[in-house]
Amino acid sequence: MLYTIFSRGRALGTTDLGFIYRPRGFRCGWLHPTPIGERLLPIAAGVAPAMRAEYMLGPDPTLHADVLAATDQEEALALELRREDGVLIETTDVGIIDTEYLLSIPVDVDTDEEDWELTPEQEAEIAEIRAEFEAKDLVAAAHKEEATEFPRYQVQVHLVDPSDIP
Repeated sequence: MLYTIFSRGRALGTTDLGFIYRPRGFRCGWLHPTPIGERLLPIAAGVAPAMRAEYMLGPDPTLHADVLAATDQEEALALELRREDGVLIETTDVGIIDTEYLLSIPVDVDTDEEDWELTPEQEAEIAEIRAEFEAKDLVAAAHKEEATEFPRYQVQVHLVDPSDIP
């Protein structure tokens, strides 16, 4: 089933919310923009880059003002999730992520794995997830060396009622 993200009566894009299922009403998927969505989605996706700049550069009144402005602009869009038949699906949050922005974030190659100590519970959880992926042959698929072209945007929604989306 396709779902549509709306802003004040304007369809911004469609999604199947097809990423791996997450519990407690958290759903994600690729967002395929409409022509008006191409123009407005950068506004919706502007909060994360503003927050990252403030985090990376440290406390600064101008950077904090940028975060507040980006948040105000995103909230002004009043994003909504609707089914194909137009029925509103109640959410507590609709977030738009710019995939190009995510891919532009440099990977810290100086991070020493020894700095990351996991608890036995975390190790067991990772082993369980890996076994599940291997059973579905997702590990091999994730290690293909082919360049992948990703859609520009992702959407994340938190549903008020998780049963609204099967």
